[in-house]
Amino acid sequence: MSLGMLIKFHREKKELTQEELGRGICSVTHISKIERGITQYSSEITSMISEKLGIHLENEMESLQKYERMLEQWHDSMIMQQVSEMDRLKTEIEKHSLFLIHTIKNKYTLLHARYLLHQGDLARANKLLDKMNNELKELNTYECNLLYHLLGMAKILSGNFKEALEYLLKINERDYYNQEFFHQIAISYLNLQLKVKAYYYSELALEHFRKTSNYKKVIDAETIKLISEGRNELWDFEELVARYHRLIAQCDMINEKTKKAALLSNLAYEYAFRGENKKAADFYKRTLELLEATPRSPVYLNNLIGYIYCSLQNDIADTDLAGLIEKGKQLSKMIEDHSSFMFFQMLNLLEKKEMGAYHEFIEKNIIPMLEKSGKIHQLRTYEKTMYEHYIEVGNHLKALEYANRLIKND
Repeated sequence: MSLGMLIKFHREKKELTQEELGRGICSVTHISKIERGITQYSSEITSMISEKLGIHLENEMESLQKYERMLEQWHDSMIMQQVSEMDRLKTEIEKHSLFLIHTIKNKYTLLHARYLLHQGDLARANKLLDKMNNELKELNTYECNLLYHLLGMAKILSGNFKEALEYLLKINERDYYNQEFFHQIAISYLNLQLKVKAYYYSELALEHFRKTSNYKKVIDAETIKLISEGRNELWDFEELVARYHRLIAQCDMINEKTKKAALLSNLAYEYAFRGENKKAADFYKRTLELLEATPRSPVYLNNLIGYIYCSLQNDIADTDLAGLIEKGKQLSKMIEDHSSFMFFQMLNLLEKKEMGAYHEFIEKNIIPMLEKSGKIHQLRTYEKTMYEHYIEVGNHLKALEYANRLIKND
């Protein structure tokens, strides 16, 4: 940040033209060059400009440099997932008007978007990211990479893993020190069922997190590795469960409830994948209890969908499932999560035992949505559901169509 940019900021804040500022000091042309940082000027001119603006420019420059360091600390606190520190720094940063300086404002806006993503406020974060994407030409190299990283994170939260990868793979790691993005690439590949690539990038992420002593993120990377290794016929399921419980114990040691919720959710999915819906529902329920403070988030909704689905499969009658479905629909609307809303519509049909409409909804809405977003594993689950449905009703032509899809993509 140049001294000239700071002069421009305070001039505009005082609603002075370049001519008014330069009057009695120097020409308009010279003021313009000073603000753009393309000319030399004496300490006498600096003093005269300071006096006219009613500030001490050297002190202001020191404040600005301190402010820029504070922005870096804010970003680091988000990377390290230090919740109280990121809240404290946000409050401190927004006390000052310096974030309105154009070259600072871009970075502040991007970091504010990341803060909102951390809070689960996907709708507001997306608005900021869309704005920055439209102003891409105004961003420096680092800010462009940061934008691609955040767009990838946002797409992951919305369940669109193909688009997430498109953004994340644009990042030039030589110009972007935060190799945390390897972790988001691993998540995307994992959800696209590209497990070898997911494992590779989770290893890169794990190495980075260990080097930077980011122990919370180490758990995340270990979790991706665990999922990448699991869900195959060669895997010892009891060993898989034991490894999950070891990671859950680590979360308890550092009082990390969010990561514990993620692990419980993954374990629930592993049980559901094996058809053990009662155990799956129990783990989803434990997950929801940990997430109850942030119900307006895609993560909460995904686990609510899992709990309701497994409960319906197991005929668990001790819960008002119809009420939970309605709650899910309302929360989906609030955060503009179209994908989750469609799943709750599907569950509504299943809960009412309207099986014809249920299967039709899966075929016409759920499967195309999963194909578009790249949620391959979920897609295979619902293709299998449709295959079994058509076998049951005796429509062998349609059953063969789904059998071919499953074989083709196996």
